[in-house]
Amino acid sequence: MRGTASLFLIAGILPLFPFATTFATEWQERAVRFWIVRTGIRSYSVSKVLVSAISGFLTAAVGMLVFVFALRTRLPLFVESTTGDPYEPLLLAGKPVQYLCYYITNYSLSAVLFAVAAMWVSTFIPNKFTAVTAPLVLYFVAHRATTGRGIPQYLRIVVLIEGMYPTGSPHTSLLLNLGIVLILCLMMGYGTVGQIRRRIQND
Repeated sequence: MRGTASLFLIAGILPLFPFATTFATEWQERAVRFWIVRTGIRSYSVSKVLVSAISGFLTAAVGMLVFVFALRTRLPLFVESTTGDPYEPLLLAGKPVQYLCYYITNYSLSAVLFAVAAMWVSTFIPNKFTAVTAPLVLYFVAHRATTGRGIPQYLRIVVLIEGMYPTGSPHTSLLLNLGIVLILCLMMGYGTVGQIRRRIQND
């Protein structure tokens, strides 16, 4: 995945299609009020964010697992370690399955960020094309804004999305990534709830 465009395909674009564009579709079809009358604005908005995050995570994780199982029919799961990433101690300890779980979880969390960002953006511009493309545009803008400045390495968007930040152990490295993703998703989720409420009130 590293050094290729496949990262943006797997973790950036594909996870947006299962669910992250549904608000834009429902708004264009004027179906949002139908659901909000039955659930309430808050429940509707929170469920949209949660399901976008879960579907994004599962799309990336299941996609990578299918790829691994397909290759496993012809290639061994693990021969030797040449990764140099924060989860490498698991390989060196003879735990390739646990390494694979950490690795897939790390990149699936990137998919969560893209999916929630697509949902958030679609509440401002309820258009499916915008919902799919805007997260990538936001990524490149954030990449430019966080590169070459005195920002901690683990807060740089390129490390958060494309890389892994070593903290001393595989567990803390994954927990740090999870914590940052949760904080960003909570912020975008809060913005999503507020923006949907404003749209309903002004419609």
